[in-house]
Amino acid sequence: MKHFGDLRGILHYVPQFRGRIFVIAIDGAVVAAENFSNILLDLAVLHSLNIRIVLVHGAGQQIRDLAAERGVAISNDDGTSVTDAATLELSIDAISRLTNQIMQNLTTVGLRAATSNALLGHPAGVIHGEDWQFTGTVERIDARGLKAFLAEEMIPVISPLAYDGHGRTLRINSDAAALAVAEALGADKILFISNGRIESKDGLNLRHLPVAQARELLAMKRNDLSQRFRSILHFATRACTAGVRRVHIVDGQQREVLLAELFSNEGVGTMVYIDEYDQIRQARPGDVPEIVSMIRDPVKDEELMPRKRGEITAAVRDYYLLEIDGNPVGSVAVHFHVPSKSAELACLFVKKDHEKQGYGGRLVGFAEKKAKELGATRIFALTTQAAGFFSREHGYEQVSADDLPEHRREKYNASRRNSIVLVKQLVERPAKLEKKRVVAAKA
Repeated sequence: MKHFGDLRGILHYVPQFRGRIFVIAIDGAVVAAENFSNILLDLAVLHSLNIRIVLVHGAGQQIRDLAAERGVAISNDDGTSVTDAATLELSIDAISRLTNQIMQNLTTVGLRAATSNALLGHPAGVIHGEDWQFTGTVERIDARGLKAFLAEEMIPVISPLAYDGHGRTLRINSDAAALAVAEALGADKILFISNGRIESKDGLNLRHLPVAQARELLAMKRNDLSQRFRSILHFATRACTAGVRRVHIVDGQQREVLLAELFSNEGVGTMVYIDEYDQIRQARPGDVPEIVSMIRDPVKDEELMPRKRGEITAAVRDYYLLEIDGNPVGSVAVHFHVPSKSAELACLFVKKDHEKQGYGGRLVGFAEKKAKELGATRIFALTTQAAGFFSREHGYEQVSADDLPEHRREKYNASRRNSIVLVKQLVERPAKLEKKRVVAAKA
């Protein structure tokens, strides 16, 4: 599993996930693809770790394919608009076949499963002046029945069909069904598996999306964001605000996609969340071994200045760790030099697996804010290989080592590293004072 960067990181998640409920919402197109067999193996691994899985599937592709085969014109294929009688009849056939196929495939990887009529619904009614006929909305979930299956270590398989009090069958949107199931069961996660991924405008995978940013993305009406992903993002934001801690959107065409997403800090898909996913906190004495281990390689590569364990321990309150899900992935130190009212930004580091995600910039910004809080009027950094990062991206200017505080200058000379010294003013000098100095200079 080449996506996993750190065995300790993997083991960190196993006890967190054990006994939790994950709702897996999978597109019909993914079930029809060759990689579905690999996704089943991922499900088997999750099940072996005592993660309780509920599988909700869509069937849009199967409905379209069956309609083409029979020459039937359908009114809607995903439960988001009108479902007429002919479309409902065809949808029931396509969905029943697909559910049976999924049950068979789960059996081949040794997983026990059960179909369930857990969705109780009612007709959607008239929307925008049009009767949606046999399209329904979820009214209630038979949570008790689903929990009984889970207690027997069985995977409930839920199709996008609901039943009302009059015995009628209704077509339900599978994303809405996944949300309703997750809410009713108090699920820890929803994982939407669809073909493709959500990308930024420059083509990079959007790995982390706070709910507010997800809503902004939906409001932008980007042409490159498909209707499929719009639906998923819509229900992902609703899920987070309804109490589901995190929603993951992954590409069903990728091998080991569920394991790679769940058991690595960064993941391989897009995670939508409402709580603080990553944070910077002050280091504690117990963090010193982790800091020493984390900076060992960059010290060898002369990216960072060597630091002895005792030296870090003595100044541990100057060090800060960037954590993702409780795992340290970066560090920075802020040393305040009282006489000169200067702060030193030191030990800036981000693990290789987490580079190019903006974490270095976050740590620099944090250090500058912390320096201001300590009363520093300027902050300086010494570097051998990252001068461009500080100057181009954060406005630092190169100065002579003579501008360092006296005791820091002595340490600089003793190190013989010939580091580049960069400084940034944190407090703007008053405009009036600047004017007086100019006049004095002219005089």
